[in-house]
Amino acid sequence: MINMSEKMPRIGALTAMALLPMSVSAYNFSDVFGGGVDFSIGGYAKLSAMWTDTDSGSLAGGSGGTGRTFYLPSSIPTGGDDGDTVFDMTARESRINFKGKTTAGGYALGMVLEMDFLTTGFGNEAVSNSYSPRLRHYLLTFDNWLFGQTWSTFMDTAALPDALDFLGAPEGTVFIRQPMVRYSANGFQVALENPETFTDAGVNDDNSVPDIAANYKMKMDWGHLRFNALLRELKYDDGTTDDSTNGWGLGVSGKVKVLDGDDIRFAVNYGDGMGRYTSLGVVRDAVIDPGNGDLETVESVAGFIAYRHMWNSQWRSNLIYSLVEVDNPSSAPASLNESANSIQVNLMYTPVKQITLGVMYLHGELEKESGDEGELDRVQFAAKYAF
Repeated sequence: MINMSEKMPRIGALTAMALLPMSVSAYNFSDVFGGGVDFSIGGYAKLSAMWTDTDSGSLAGGSGGTGRTFYLPSSIPTGGDDGDTVFDMTARESRINFKGKTTAGGYALGMVLEMDFLTTGFGNEAVSNSYSPRLRHYLLTFDNWLFGQTWSTFMDTAALPDALDFLGAPEGTVFIRQPMVRYSANGFQVALENPETFTDAGVNDDNSVPDIAANYKMKMDWGHLRFNALLRELKYDDGTTDDSTNGWGLGVSGKVKVLDGDDIRFAVNYGDGMGRYTSLGVVRDAVIDPGNGDLETVESVAGFIAYRHMWNSQWRSNLIYSLVEVDNPSSAPASLNESANSIQVNLMYTPVKQITLGVMYLHGELEKESGDEGELDRVQFAAKYAF
């Protein structure tokens, strides 16, 4: 007879691993190493071809710039007189992951390692397009506990839009990976996560306590609803100026099934000092008052809504709208961002489970505190094999 009290912790650990948004399938090697270890290799190979037009200057970083490899709203040039049009092809989003799981002494144990090549600075397109790998996830699970680097507990990966680009709604999405210690049980998660403070002076590693993130997820027949919370210390010390304050964030997110196979995905996040957890760098955590050196928190609201329509078993489309509004303190530099938004539509074809071919059109806008504005239009084609 199965002892359910012993089995529940195992379920908690396996659920934590299953929440990682990785490949749709994997190559499994059951007990290949002996000792009852199940090992799998997964990931995907992806090629993206992108035509990008900007109206107020050129995307920074040249052909290897982050904004040239995927849509990054903070990279939209603003305030320029001339636009620019570029074409890029890249396979840098491709990734590979390794997973292992076993039981020992009545405990469920697991490991995940995942790498890709997306934002590394080592490489160029002159001859070989060689790029070094970067760490995405590396973690271990021990029953209901997780130790290592993975998605923040403040982030709802199950609500992410079905996008052709790397991230479907960057302005309105909580998106961050970092080291943590997390406990999960009965739909509830709480974690101590790596702290950093993102100000107008850059990223500061002066924090003395970890960030605290938590969520509660309710699963129903129609989908899921999740409530997310964040509490953190913000701190800055440059040897002359030393100040600290608190930041927080609240969010609700979910996925609702509608009609025959369609769904609506959404998230709304509001906070004061929430900054680096949302919008891929559009929002600062705080601003340093040049008059007295005090940290002033930055208030922001970020959200998205996405509708996925299944035309049939092989064809689907997504319409995604995403935005962030920033309320910077009066002392904020004019170069900081005030708002960003985008809308995109895609058409994807999956002839077999592992293959996705698609096309996307995206329009994005960015506005600075100074009033400078910029727009970006992108058409992207992609082919992906998930294994």
